[in-house]
Amino acid sequence: MVAPSLRLLLSTLVDYAGLFPPARLNLPAAVAAYEYYNTTAHRWMLGRFVLPLSQLTQFEDCLNHLAQQYAAAFWPLSVVLPPSIQALEMLAPWLENPSRFTISALEFKLGAVDTNRRVGADTIASLIPHLPPRSTLFFEVPLDATLTDYIAVLQGTRAAVKVRTGGLTAADFPTVEALAQFLVTCAAARLPFKATAGLHHPLHSWQTLPNGDSVQMHGFLNLAIAAAFAYGYGATAAEIASILQIDTLNDLIFSEHEIICHSPLWLQESELSTIAGHLPLDILARVRSRYFLGIGSCSFQAPLAELYRLKLFNDPASIPSYVLST
Repeated sequence: MVAPSLRLLLSTLVDYAGLFPPARLNLPAAVAAYEYYNTTAHRWMLGRFVLPLSQLTQFEDCLNHLAQQYAAAFWPLSVVLPPSIQALEMLAPWLENPSRFTISALEFKLGAVDTNRRVGADTIASLIPHLPPRSTLFFEVPLDATLTDYIAVLQGTRAAVKVRTGGLTAADFPTVEALAQFLVTCAAARLPFKATAGLHHPLHSWQTLPNGDSVQMHGFLNLAIAAAFAYGYGATAAEIASILQIDTLNDLIFSEHEIICHSPLWLQESELSTIAGHLPLDILARVRSRYFLGIGSCSFQAPLAELYRLKLFNDPASIPSYVLST
């Protein structure tokens, strides 16, 4: 049994990015994994299948080997591509003939392409008139002083933003303060967002990376709840930062009708003090459907295993074998 408020918070949360590091599965293995997850009791948490534009042809070939080929027609794909007209032209044949699968989102990777803030903003502005009408559009943005330039270009368009919350080294993980400011800025602009990387754990925690770095990882529960307060109540950066730092379930209650978040800041002078950290279902539903559009993760098992260990799902003794394999 999953509390209704928690199920609403986590519904279609995880965009499966098994092709990307650190998992780095080959395409047939990633496709087989996604196909399997779609048959499990936890498929309600599963979002899009993420793959690069360069692998779309190979992806079509993989579909021929699925046990239930018709099922792939219902898979929501998220295609990662460069921010260029040429890339959109390469993608066009699949958008025009969506017979075997549905491209529900595009993710433009700006961070590694544009180092000059005006080049980045201008790139987005030049692409917007050419973007396909039926896909969710994510533009990766940096968490630095140039963020407001990107927000200014994207605000009022159909686009959403994508933010990296981790990576392979400690330097890839933004500070709590930087992530809190990002949420407040996007909420004020009413811009939807997606987060990716470093979000295997439900709660804020210290973890060791494969290279030996020790780092404070952001929790996907922290992020989802913080987004609800930012977009639902206009919480301040300080209030959001306090939520992002919660590291124990003692501060969170998931009930049938709401989530309750205990934070010392609710006891201080705050515009949110009157709501005492309550997130009713209507706010959770609005924020998840319109603004916080999910997380990207190279693992679907790892977040599930953590939720079982915290007993937010059924008794840990009943963890399915595919979760235990993590």
